[in-house]
Amino acid sequence: MNNQANTIKPVTKISIPDTLLSLKVGETVMISARTINSSSVRAAASRLKKIKKAQFIVTEQGLINEIKVTRLK
Repeated sequence: MNNQANTIKPVTKISIPDTLLSLKVGETVMISARTINSSSVRAAASRLKKIKKAQFIVTEQGLINEIKVTRLK
């Protein structure tokens, strides 16, 4: 019998909607595109707007590998 223990790497999942909701109204943050995909941020912002929880401006204009997110309400 093999006495060697198998090890696993714990998974840390980022909750994009929770991250966006943690922003204060009027606050702007820069998110690395390596951390969270820009299309995922846009989709989460759109879903939050649709259920009328919050509203955001999400842009990549003039930025390299970053996403600028501003919470409006």
